[in-house]
Order: sequence, then structure tokens, then C-alpha cells
Amino acid sequence: MTRRVRILIITVVVACLAVGAWQAWLSRSGASGPKYAPANGDLYLGVSTDISRLGTFDQTAGLTSGEHPAIYDQWTTPDGLVQPILTNAKTRQDMAPMVSWNLPMTGGQITDGSKDTYLKQQAEAVKSAGGPVFIRLDWEMNASWYPDWNLPGVTPAEFIAGWRHVYDIFQQAGATNAAFVWCPTLWDGPGGLSPDAWYPGDTYVDWLGIDAYPQSAVQSFILTGPGGLDDTAKFAQQHTKPLMVAEWAPALPQPDTAAAMDLIFNFAAQYPKTVKALVYFDFNTNGKDYTLKDHPAGAVEFRKQVDGNPHFLLSLG
Repeated sequence: MTRRVRILIITVVVACLAVGAWQAWLSRSGASGPKYAPANGDLYLGVSTDISRLGTFDQTAGLTSGEHPAIYDQWTTPDGLVQPILTNAKTRQDMAPMVSWNLPMTGGQITDGSKDTYLKQQAEAVKSAGGPVFIRLDWEMNASWYPDWNLPGVTPAEFIAGWRHVYDIFQQAGATNAAFVWCPTLWDGPGGLSPDAWYPGDTYVDWLGIDAYPQSAVQSFILTGPGGLDDTAKFAQQHTKPLMVAEWAPALPQPDTAAAMDLIFNFAAQYPKTVKALVYFDFNTNGKDYTLKDHPAGAVEFRKQVDGNPHFLLSLG
């Protein structure tokens, strides 16, 4: 056997081993089906909070020392860098970052290519992170309080075009470890538009999200109102996408009750093949206190639902 043939054989063997390892990782991560989705009935526990307060949330949630949520969410500043969020997530083993990316879209500033250098830099940062990264781009697009990507500044067609442009840049950069989370808020938006008017299409979305605060309306309307939780779950089923409740929490000064927690937990239990993650919004902001530590009754119910329940997952592995 010649030296050249031996080198060729070794190269082929190494390549095959690498492909096998990659396929095994994909299988473990769920990326062979819906990207990173756990098995039916299982849910990732997630949190959105400042990294300095993560330990307080973990303790209040009843997680033991060294345990932490599977998904850690933070948002960027407008046109901000994603790297700080990726870095914060790496402070805990196996904690996957979710980047709530504030990306202004008014005036065609995404699709005209003027931000392509910046977008490619963010894609490279995500690619370099290596593991799963959730990208929750311009959330609550069907609302009225984010003028940089809501009506009237950005139409559904303009939003969809901008989203697809960003998604394509990530694919071109090889940042295929990114899972794009399309995340409206509850109910029909301005002009009576259904949230699905803003949907970029199955090819461009990996997960569906929904922001659903259990004390934002009467429970029946949260569940069954137009564009409510039931409609969102059915939309996810129709499009074969895993669904995360990407923001949820009771809010002081409204009553601290177990019922506010149970609304979301019961919703997840009703759709075990669809709802795959619950990301708690642990902040005190805009005159409302959502932090778990300041909801002692709710925290007791949270721990009752989560502690010792093998279906609540604390890692994506």
C-alpha cells in the first residue's frame, strides 16, 4: 500500500468519525427533528433575568446547588451585541442562551443591506458559541409598544422580509446552531390583525414563542381569546413547531396566588406534544414586580410543580 493511499484512507476514516459524532450530537439535541426540541411531555425550564440575580432565582425556584435553568434569556440594546449574553450563559454549565435581539427594522434598514456587516458579526459570534443558541428576534411584533418593529412603523410584510434577511445571513455564515424563535404577544394586534399575519414561514422559524402574563386579563380570555394561548398552541401544531412560553410571570401589586402560576403550568400540561419550554420573566420593571422571590405563595406553587418532576429539564443535553 502506497503512502498516498494510506493517507487517503486515514482521511476518510477521520471524516466519517467526525460526521458520526456530529450526527450523535444532533440526535441528542433534538436537531434531527424540530431543532433542540425535547421529547413529548418534557419541558425546558428557562428564566429571563440579570445574570447577577440568577442565583436568587435558582434558590427561590428550589433548584439545588449547581442546578440552573436550561435556557437563560437576556435582551440586547437596539442594534446591540449578542456576545455579552452568550458570555453570561457560559457562566453556568450546559445553560443555553436565548438572545432577545432588539433589531430596529424601520425604513427598510435591514433589507437594504446597510446593516449586513453588523448582522454577519452577530452570526459569527453565535457560530463561535458552538452549542445551541436561541434567537428571539424582535419579539411581540404584533403589539404597539415597539415602534422599531411594530405598526405603523413596520408592516407585517416589511417585518417578514427583514426576518428572512437576518435568517439567511445566519445560514450563509454557517451559524446553524441558532434556533430562531418567532414570538408574538397574546391576542390580535392593531387593526385586528391576527399574529400569524407576521409569520415569516416555516422555513425561517425553528420555534414558536408566546409572551403570556397570567394576570394580564381574565383567565378564560388568556386561554381562549382570539390569538390567545389555545390559538397559539393550535398554530404551533399546524406548523409542526415546538412552542415556548417565552415570557410569563404574575405581577405585583396584583395578588400573589397559586392560580396565576397554575394557569401556565396547566396550559403546558394540556399540550404535552407542543409546549416545550417555559421561560419565567424574573424582573421588577415598569412599576410591576414579576420576581419569583417577591411572590412567596407563587413560589411555593412553582416549586410544587417543578421540584422532583422529571419532565422539567435543566439542560438541553
